[in-house]
Amino acid sequence: MDIVLWRVKIKSGKEDLAREWLEFLKENKEAGNETLKNEKEHLEIYFTSVENGSMYVYLFVLADDLEYASKVAQSSGNPLDAKHFEYMTACVDTEGCVRIDPALALGDFSVFQQN
Repeated sequence: MDIVLWRVKIKSGKEDLAREWLEFLKENKEAGNETLKNEKEHLEIYFTSVENGSMYVYLFVLADDLEYASKVAQSSGNPLDAKHFEYMTACVDTEGCVRIDPALALGDFSVFQQN
């Protein structure tokens, strides 16, 4: 089980586009949940924050295997994934991204195991 929190900096001037991106994900929530199943991801949770005048998106991900999930998403040919990556390319400052790994994870993770 892979757990990660990404701190994603939004490019200056692209804040409205980032909000549009998150709205797109909300509007396509049902289809998005289906893509997560194909990627063997259990959760993707998005948070927004403004810090020192810059917008950030925090993305919490819980997946069986993040490397597998990323490969499936990038090669799926799914229009939802394509649009998601298009938004990310347009508004994410890749040098401002930070991966935060958990120091401790508590809870009943058996609910995420597939039978």
